[in-house]
Amino acid sequence: MNDMINLDIEEIGREEKLFIRSCKVKINGNTVITPTRTIGVNQSDTLELKTAESLIDNQFKPFGEVYAKVSLNQLNECINNDEKGEKFCSRISNRLLQLKKAGALPYILFSITDDNGRPLNQLMPEHVQEFVFDVLWGTPGNSIISIPLLGILSNSDDYGKLIETFHDRQIAAIDRKNLPIMAIVPSSYNLIDPKLLEKYWNIGCRIFGYNCENKKYGAFGYAIERLHYELSKFSKQSEELYIINGLNSRFKIGKTETSRINNLLGTGFGFDTYSPNHVMARIIAQNTSNKYIFNDQNYGFTNINDLENVKNVEELINTQVLRDIDLSDLSEMSDYSIKKICKKHNIEKTIKEIREYPKSIENNNLLDYLLEKDKISTETSEMKSFRCGKCTPSLDSWLK
Repeated sequence: MNDMINLDIEEIGREEKLFIRSCKVKINGNTVITPTRTIGVNQSDTLELKTAESLIDNQFKPFGEVYAKVSLNQLNECINNDEKGEKFCSRISNRLLQLKKAGALPYILFSITDDNGRPLNQLMPEHVQEFVFDVLWGTPGNSIISIPLLGILSNSDDYGKLIETFHDRQIAAIDRKNLPIMAIVPSSYNLIDPKLLEKYWNIGCRIFGYNCENKKYGAFGYAIERLHYELSKFSKQSEELYIINGLNSRFKIGKTETSRINNLLGTGFGFDTYSPNHVMARIIAQNTSNKYIFNDQNYGFTNINDLENVKNVEELINTQVLRDIDLSDLSEMSDYSIKKICKKHNIEKTIKEIREYPKSIENNNLLDYLLEKDKISTETSEMKSFRCGKCTPSLDSWLK
């Protein structure tokens, strides 16, 4: 790897024959222990940060994601209008500094769209790309240079061109800011090109972002297996490690009584950290009065209106937001208030779970712990079906 990039990854625990592992990631003097999660903020929403900041310490130091969905037209306005450009960049800078002050390791994630809010699905015009470069390298507090989400480019050559331009800028800025690049891997299986991954690797990329597109991890199992298979070859050759960030990870899967956690299980599917989902749901649930909270006893979800009937409810509601609430008062609260309570509870509960994962992995018993959670039996079976460093069997027999 390029010695100028201040990044070091050390594996400190692994569960045999599984993707489950724990790493110590050092970036410019900051250390993150994986598996972990990313604390996400955007221009208007800092709820995750406000809920999580009291839990950030030496045991839990997360990545921090400043998510900015912006169209080409909006970027052009920022380029041509200094006032709009300064306002846009100031908001991003403030969010980065808020995350850094709380103890997170922050980065900017741009999602570039067309003027209708749809993924761009093409390379940025050169003048827009230069502006994006200036924001990524020039904004104080940005710790990782993340390649923007652009949708699906037409071929791997376009991804190669993109990473080359980022690498050129990285070299030009290395004396001032030696920041690692997070390469975005196309979610399409056909575009997981060994030559593209080799190009990423050869320019020093050891952090990879995979866009989960608000789908369950198992839906990408074959693609994630291929990604690890290819990256593992480079890793063994150079004796250097890598990490993968699950971008736009789906929070939960299933409906009502069958719903269960998804994003928290990223470590079993090969992700070292997972980031919040920013993909709008295609179907909006009609019944918004039924809100569910994460149940760490079974890894499913419990209707907040049914808490009085839950066994060991004190263990379930031992979060800051629910601890001091009289459960009988919940029925009188507005849907908005209930939704906010649920979100705060879910953030805190999932953080409390994942902060214990590294210790469990070092003791080789995280999978055993997850196997005790009856709601995720399907997911734990999928975790066991993966074998690190081996590609999945041929699909020929399924396609005959």
